[in-house]
Amino acid sequence: MSMAVRVALVSLGCPKNLVDSEVMLGLLETAGYEIVEDVTAAEVVIVNTCAFIEPAVAEAVAALLDLAELKDDGAHCLICAGCLTQRYGEELVAELPEVDGFVGPGSVGRIAQVVDRCLGGERVVAADMPPYLYRWDTPRVRTGREWLAYVKIADGCSHRCAYCLIPSLRGPYRSRQPEDIGAEVCALIGEGVREICLIAQDTSAWGRDLEGDRSLADLLRGLDLRGYDGWVRLQYLHPKGISDELLSAVAEIDQVVPYFDVPLQHCDREVLRRMGRGGSEREHLALTERIRASVPGAALRTTLIVGYPGETRRRFDDLLRFVGTARFDRLSAFRYWDEPGTRSHTQSDKVPPGEAQDRLEELMMLQEGISRRMNQELLGARMRVLLEERAETPGQMLGRSYRDAPDIDGQVLVENVAQRHQGEFVEVEVSGAGAHDLRGRSRGDRAGASRKGNCPDGD
Repeated sequence: MSMAVRVALVSLGCPKNLVDSEVMLGLLETAGYEIVEDVTAAEVVIVNTCAFIEPAVAEAVAALLDLAELKDDGAHCLICAGCLTQRYGEELVAELPEVDGFVGPGSVGRIAQVVDRCLGGERVVAADMPPYLYRWDTPRVRTGREWLAYVKIADGCSHRCAYCLIPSLRGPYRSRQPEDIGAEVCALIGEGVREICLIAQDTSAWGRDLEGDRSLADLLRGLDLRGYDGWVRLQYLHPKGISDELLSAVAEIDQVVPYFDVPLQHCDREVLRRMGRGGSEREHLALTERIRASVPGAALRTTLIVGYPGETRRRFDDLLRFVGTARFDRLSAFRYWDEPGTRSHTQSDKVPPGEAQDRLEELMMLQEGISRRMNQELLGARMRVLLEERAETPGQMLGRSYRDAPDIDGQVLVENVAQRHQGEFVEVEVSGAGAHDLRGRSRGDRAGASRKGNCPDGD
């Protein structure tokens, strides 16, 4: 294998996929390949795909076909990695002759060998399902913002939601050891990372499969965060996993921001039963009240599915009522996609796609008004903001508060930051509020290490 072979990788899907992408780049670099960002300069191009729902599959296939044209301009190999390979396997080999290699999530650790073999003229399919978990010392090339890093604390999923393919694509839930996660967090802090996002398919389930029945609260309390002037953010918390112990840990550990990303999916008991999930409107509201009562300044985000089989107009109206009562800070919603291979695909009482789309738009219009009002309640509040990019107007920058997860939530436009830098925290007084974003002015001093007191209702 020539030391001069250049590899570029296009990562699609969620942050969990991004971690796999960065690990593959690290393994390839260690094997002697040169990592480049520009796909047109690469001899090997890898697309790490998502295949959760039909739009993700369409995006992945389109990206592969577009990049296949590079083979006419000097690229030698095109490789499809990720969940698309795991979902469709040999079918892709027949339908995408332009692709030279296929790597599933369980074969991430073999990426260098797959590239070697493809460059040698083989057509390779590596879609095993062995448990694969990277370690803190696994080679990894972090991409994107240098002050932000994702730490995948587990992989796979052992829930059996009727609409979801993840268990069949990534296997059962597998937690990383706490010492291993702690070592990775310490290393990232040492590198100057200011925001560390702990992620998994269900972050709140961490530790249940480990000896001693560990918990996410145990993990948080065991991290060495002494003197860390940054944020630790939890994402993707299953509602059943939000214990009083976890709420206490978030409330007590300064660096863990009070941000709760809890995908509830629906509020109607019958719809949730069909989904293979528990809960009800009453139980969900009790959970939101418990979070807000236990953690000052808690920001709540949820994800909902609209148009699921069996969702009548009355049940959708109940969902609207629930959203209006719960008043989520952030909310994402998706129209139900009827995916072959899921249990929901065989369920009766399907909602016509056009009607589901209309319901989605109605829900998001409701949420926009809620988000605007909740943002307006922050006028005059002081909050800590992580600066990330220069705005068009000199002296202004765009950043995020603890209420804003990277790439999915809003931003804060900050004035009076001409001498500030990306990846720096500043204290901001909120002066303007829209449906999604805030505006404010830097108070001229750096924000302190603690995010306590920078919550809207703190002092």
